[in-house]
This record gives sequence, C-alpha cells and structure tokens, in this order.
Amino acid sequence: MTWKHSLCAVLVMASATACASPKIGYDYDRSANFTAYHTYDWVAGRQEETGDKRVDNSQVDIRLRIAIDSQLKMKGYVHPVNGQPDFYVAYHVGLNDLTPDISTQYYSDGMAGKAFRYSADTRSAGQKDPPPIQADTFLTGSLLIDIFDAASNKLVWRGTAAGEIDPGLTSKERDQRARTIIHDIISHFPPK
Repeated sequence: MTWKHSLCAVLVMASATACASPKIGYDYDRSANFTAYHTYDWVAGRQEETGDKRVDNSQVDIRLRIAIDSQLKMKGYVHPVNGQPDFYVAYHVGLNDLTPDISTQYYSDGMAGKAFRYSADTRSAGQKDPPPIQADTFLTGSLLIDIFDAASNKLVWRGTAAGEIDPGLTSKERDQRARTIIHDIISHFPPK
C-alpha cells in the first residue's frame, strides 16, 4: 500500500527490536469522537503480507496481536459480545536493510550484510583501485497501528514506531520488546 511506504522508513518490526529506543509518533482525526469507543475487533481477513519472510509469519502476527490486545484491554476496551465493535484495529510492519551513507561510492560484494566503499581519500598516487573499506549494513523497521471507526470505516488514529532492529534477540527478548514498543505507541490512544 502506498501510504505504508510514505513513512520515512516503513519499518519497526516489533518481533525484532531496536538497539536504541524507537521514535514513536501518532496522528489522529480531530473530528472523531474517541469517547464513544468502548469495543474493538481486528480488521477482518489475513494480515497484509509484505513479501518479507522475516515479518510475514505467524510468530510475528501472534506476538503483535497479543501485545496490542493486552494494551487495549488494559485501557478498558473489550471485544463486543454481540454486534459490531466501535472500532477496528490493524497493524503494518516493514523492514529495510540500510548501508550508512559515508559520502562515497558503494560497490556491493554480492554478500548479504556488507558493502564496500571506495573513497577518493584512500587513493594512493598511481593506484587505480584503492583497497575497499567495509561498511556494515543495519536493519531498520517500522510498526504502524491503525484504528478505524467501525461505522464510517475511516482511519481515525495511527500510531507509529521506527528505529534500528537487533535481529539477534531471543524469542523472550522479542516478546518483551514488542510489549514495550506497543505500550509506548498505545499510550497515545485515545488522543488527549
């Protein structure tokens, strides 16, 4: 979806976590009556796939849904017993492998996770190709949580988190990191 890619880096996967604290943000429809929201449900259908197997899997889906459900329930929202909920929830996740910009030319070595740079600063007199300087890539991600008004089907609130990801975390660490990030996002819902 194009709106998903409109964030600077569509990306904080809550199943893998950031080395530093992610940047948290939110936006909302000022005309929405958030005080009328008491019940919620998930947007129907399967979770939208990104094409990235690191996030398109049941472990990530379950981890995020449990963390989001937990935060909404702690705020007093419940699933409707009968009938339509007041709002629907959806999430979107993305990842991006980035190589830092060092203001030089990059030449990929064809291997995942590394790139080489050739800088004019490293050229010796008479040397055609200077020795490569290795530049590590890093993983960034974003997590978007959307709230849709059930009656109008309009997006009324969106929370975001974006930052660097540490892919070396254990499953328990990923669970904890997801809970922390989602708590930080949902703390802004409803807007005050």
